[in-house]
Amino acid sequence: MKNFIGFIIFLCLMFNCSFAKDVKFVFLSDAAINVQNPKTISDFKKTIKEINSYNDLDFVVIGGNNISKATKYNLKQFCSLIKKINKKTYVLLGSSDVAAANEMNKKYYLNKIKLARFLNHSSKTNYTFKTKGYRFVVMDGSKQYFQSSNGYYDKNELLWLDKTLSKYEKEDVIILQHFPILPSKSDWKTTAKIENYAEVLKKHNNVKVIVSGHYNANLETKTGNITHILTQNYQPDCAYKIIEINLDDNFIGTYLVK
Repeated sequence: MKNFIGFIIFLCLMFNCSFAKDVKFVFLSDAAINVQNPKTISDFKKTIKEINSYNDLDFVVIGGNNISKATKYNLKQFCSLIKKINKKTYVLLGSSDVAAANEMNKKYYLNKIKLARFLNHSSKTNYTFKTKGYRFVVMDGSKQYFQSSNGYYDKNELLWLDKTLSKYEKEDVIILQHFPILPSKSDWKTTAKIENYAEVLKKHNNVKVIVSGHYNANLETKTGNITHILTQNYQPDCAYKIIEINLDDNFIGTYLVK
């Protein structure tokens, strides 16, 4: 029997069930698949089987640091595993996923992911998709020329975000990313220049939720009108979150499974 730890946020006491938009998804961060550590593979196989048993999920997010080190062997193993997920799946990039020095740049990585997901995945690092009336925005923040423990959303990426939020100004936006834009207790993990990201968000009022990993934190908090959801690392306890959002009912619920 799995241990469910629930956290429910009621943003207010108003309910409007007749027009409810309820989206439910898994966010799993830091799978850290390693061909030299068979346990990481067997654990992930069991979790995929469990996720496949859920019949009410809209999609699954594999939220970065998917492999323990940016090697083609690890990526090949990871791709063979995510082929088995029977839900729509989105794969994010983290600090250990790409390294140009190993001929593992972002284009190579995402093309392999796209093939593994039967061409039903973007080959871009930043993109959007729409589910149940919500606009989901995928942010990157990873570095491909050298690996480091913190992320960085550069000028071009933030310009893309600014334009995207303007384009979908009338839609409720949920951002999915590996690197949080909250401070960390550990300076070596804190995302660089988060104030630049915050400046972009201040220009828009349509971002409602940001979901992140990386900090190994089971946390829900608010800054202004944005709810931040952080997810505990998958390893070593096989932890992931089921996230349910219904903004028509002013409801955000998260459930940590491990």
